[in-house]
Amino acid sequence: MTRTAEMYSVSISQMAPVRAARGKRQYLQAADRRRQLLDATGRLFDRVGFGDITMSGVASEAGVSRQLVYDHFADLDTLYLAFVEARLARYSEGRPDITGLGPDEAVATIFGYLLTIPSADRRILRLLVADVGVHALDRVRQRLRADDLSRWPAVAHRVDDPKVGSALVSASASALLALADSVAAGDVTADAATEVAVRIAGAVFPGMEVIRSQ
Repeated sequence: MTRTAEMYSVSISQMAPVRAARGKRQYLQAADRRRQLLDATGRLFDRVGFGDITMSGVASEAGVSRQLVYDHFADLDTLYLAFVEARLARYSEGRPDITGLGPDEAVATIFGYLLTIPSADRRILRLLVADVGVHALDRVRQRLRADDLSRWPAVAHRVDDPKVGSALVSASASALLALADSVAAGDVTADAATEVAVRIAGAVFPGMEVIRSQ
């Protein structure tokens, strides 16, 4: 296991779900209760996707009342946002430092990291870069795109319209996520997919500069 993968595994283990006992409800501090509800949301997301998550479903998954879920999250959009931000923070925390790397090496490093994260977290990233249907996530989606664009300075220098630059980065990110899923499914080897990832970035951003780390 690479150091990056090991760090990500440690991050996940530190966020082990807190389950409420069936029957008499377990007392938890507010922060722990919130984490328990987000863990329950994550398990639902892994099974049914984003569109079928409901407040009642989260309550049932966590073994608590629906009112308790509303005590911590005002509505479903608030729950969506908290869940996605927690997953995105976990992804960002483990992202490798690519300061000073050449373009090909930087892309290969980023893609290698995508291979180490759970498929459910890749689904979250895809939701942010490609699916604009959940408007509750617009704020975090824009923040992620701005952060990604800042890591690809060649795009900012070569296009006059920031929206075009953002679209280029999002399209490339979507392609890399799809490649990572293909590796996980056994459809292509990691080495072959990494070569494709580098070629995609080179084609979209010809003459790309060294990528910055945030």
